[in-house]
Amino acid sequence: MRMLLDRAFFLMSLMVATDGLAALGQAPFSPAPASAAAPRPRLLAPNNAPAVAYTVHEAQLETGTVVREYAGASGQVFAVTWRGPVLPDLNQWLGGYFGAFKQGADQLRLAGRRGAPINLVQEGLVVQSNGRMRNFFGHAYVPALVPPSIEINDVLK
Repeated sequence: MRMLLDRAFFLMSLMVATDGLAALGQAPFSPAPASAAAPRPRLLAPNNAPAVAYTVHEAQLETGTVVREYAGASGQVFAVTWRGPVLPDLNQWLGGYFGAFKQGADQLRLAGRRGAPINLVQEGLVVQSNGRMRNFFGHAYVPALVPPSIEINDVLK
């Protein structure tokens, strides 16, 4: 019974109001109460990773798309992943890095890569986005923010 009460308290503590969701380079979003217009957030334990190396914050958007934020011990989001029927608003999830993403994606389009998967590797940002209607997936991360003890390819699996 005590374990159930502890778990209920933990879950309730996650349901703190928030002004919005976070983005790369910011603190992870604070889960807000689920509503029709708000994502349904969860805090997940990373698989096979040092307990203090990073945390995973997951939100299921009203569209059904699941977005995960990976935050290091410093509290900054170093990576974001998405999977679902609708591409999430990358402007929201990439935050201050969206301009670099848009510029790189525009250059790919000008080079004739319309409709193709995006594989953008820049010094300060890596974005891979793929999919089609009802099946979008991808990830973005900032190499400089990835904790040194983390192998990013293992995290993004």
